[in-house]
Amino acid sequence: MLLRLAGIGGIGLASPLALRPHAAWGQDAASTLRIGMAAPNTTMDPHLQSNAPNNAVATHIFDSLIVNDEASRSQPGLAQSWRVVDDTHWEFSLRPDVRFSDGTPFTAEDAIVSFDRATNLPSTSSFRTYTRSIKSMQAKGPHTLLIETRAPDPLLLNSLSRIRIISAKFKDATTADYNSGRAAIGTGPFVLAEFASGSRVTLDRNPNYWGPRLPWSRVVLSIVPATGARLAGLLAGDLDMIEAVPAENEERIKASGNLHLISGISSRLVYFAFDQERDQATFITDNDGKPLPTNPLKDLRVRQALSMAINRQAIVDRVMEGNAVIASQFLPKGGFGTSPALAPETYDAVRAKALLAEAGYPNGFRITLHGPNDRYINDGKIVQAVAQMLTRIGIQTRAEVMPWTAYAGRSDKAEFSMFLNAWGVNTGETSNPLGAIAATYDRESGLGVANSGRYSNPKLDALVKQALRTMDDKERGRMLAEASELLFRDVGIAPLHHEVSIWAARKNITYATRADQYTLAMGVGQTA
Repeated sequence: MLLRLAGIGGIGLASPLALRPHAAWGQDAASTLRIGMAAPNTTMDPHLQSNAPNNAVATHIFDSLIVNDEASRSQPGLAQSWRVVDDTHWEFSLRPDVRFSDGTPFTAEDAIVSFDRATNLPSTSSFRTYTRSIKSMQAKGPHTLLIETRAPDPLLLNSLSRIRIISAKFKDATTADYNSGRAAIGTGPFVLAEFASGSRVTLDRNPNYWGPRLPWSRVVLSIVPATGARLAGLLAGDLDMIEAVPAENEERIKASGNLHLISGISSRLVYFAFDQERDQATFITDNDGKPLPTNPLKDLRVRQALSMAINRQAIVDRVMEGNAVIASQFLPKGGFGTSPALAPETYDAVRAKALLAEAGYPNGFRITLHGPNDRYINDGKIVQAVAQMLTRIGIQTRAEVMPWTAYAGRSDKAEFSMFLNAWGVNTGETSNPLGAIAATYDRESGLGVANSGRYSNPKLDALVKQALRTMDDKERGRMLAEASELLFRDVGIAPLHHEVSIWAARKNITYATRADQYTLAMGVGQTA
């Protein structure tokens, strides 16, 4: 497709911190910024499919009431301040000087329409997990919004940061209207100039933007999944900055003389998920290729064996070349909602074989591992490495990787048996991934919307639901830690590592790295 177009209980600060450009920018900065992106956005519809590439691109065009800064802390966006009226009522004061890129004034009605659309739009990967607690919304004037929650919601501000605001005039627009550009009208710092699906997104400065004037008149987000091609573009001067730099390219960048590396630890957990819903697995057979009578992944001992067979240290050292941290749960120990009792799985091929025998598979079985090859750092290599590790314990393993554009929809529909996924824990606590990945899939409630393996544990569900309405931080943390123990001891998913994100850029380009790993033109700076 190619288109060418013309803090809780307190008061928020007044400046849009997360969108503020670097202080070193001058009026003589180059007018076009060219960034090499590792994964494509699959849509321009800000409410269709929640994943990092889509959300990052949407953030350039569409604002939210609350924005997350680099450390995932809630800051004022289109809402300049807020107050907690009581445990279930929040009042937001909206900026009065904001217009959409087509000149239409922004009002509370636009926010209400946006939340309704994000809640009700049919999608396999919906934003409903962020709106499920909202009971009602009321415009108490054009720039005052009252939100009532169904129960106390300590994470409302963070949830609101995930919903991009559209103009009410496009409340009935289809995804095709956004992809065509007709409805891609926001209040953000840029407007859509060109969308070449899977190739590039070109953005022009929004002349009606309410925030500080940005130095770039144009930003080109070039989709270059191949790491070698991204690096070649940077070395040739065709790109100013690239994301997801693999470790094997670091020395070449350092030796270039005019480039430098920018790195930071992310909140992203890379993990394998398991099909625990089907009675007969889709991509598992016996050693002769015949269907098995039961799905072995429903047996805890099999999941434990698969997890034990993964040598995480080898993946960190050899595949990630040190640019990762072995994970035991959603966040490193000490993170809000983590459990000190959980430790990384110890690699033990002998014990893994014994567990398979106990489960009735002394000779293993055949399995196909699935994953993307252009979404997460070294994702295709990770799938290949784990396939070799499983083969060593007697499981005939085949790896099948594919572009993210093909993989994302199939993963969301729970098509695979054992497959690679990742989740950015951008709330700073484990309630978000527990609710989205670990809770029983329930489209109507918004829980389990990213639970592609369909893991289900009623006790975990009860803990998560209770934690999500507990305003007391200490008690909420205790419940989340207990829920984490249930999930990871049950090997509901098999955690691998937390990514270390690396960018490379011209030496005069700076970037404030983000826990959510987003690459945003608004955070790019330049030195003299």
